[in-house]
Amino acid sequence: MSKYSKIFFGQKEYYDIKPFRFPIYKDLVAGEIEGIEDLARKQAKNTYALLKIAKDVAEKQEIPVHEALDALSDINQNQDLLYEYVEELADIQTQGQSVSEQKIMTVTLFMRYRAELKERSKWVHVPDWEEADTREMPRRLLDDIFEFVDWERNGWPSDNDEEETDQGN
Repeated sequence: MSKYSKIFFGQKEYYDIKPFRFPIYKDLVAGEIEGIEDLARKQAKNTYALLKIAKDVAEKQEIPVHEALDALSDINQNQDLLYEYVEELADIQTQGQSVSEQKIMTVTLFMRYRAELKERSKWVHVPDWEEADTREMPRRLLDDIFEFVDWERNGWPSDNDEEETDQGN
């Protein structure tokens, strides 16, 4: 965070996800929004390409587009159809990001903007955090940070939600 962040957020409250801590803003900062939107744009591009293929299938087979999408996703039943579009579908697959990749990229972005790590007795930011660092995280830590991002982005759970979650664990 910049030295001026206190102007925007006042006294900071933190959320600990050991060994890190993250300032709570109950919102995303502009750079985080920009990064998340960039990830979404990349994914949308692949969705549009798939819809274009589905539209072509729908026209050729005279079926609704949603049925064409279903047909394209059923590998066992529609192999001939898939072979006809194999190059385009492979292109979409290689250009697209898996859920895991999206999570890694989102957490990496968040680590750069917010994560603080204790060095000696002082909390320091880690703006040089890299995707390779995130790939080394244990799955549980990655999931916890991603959940925090979701809370900051979409709203924090109420006390009742937290009690239900605690009881479910």
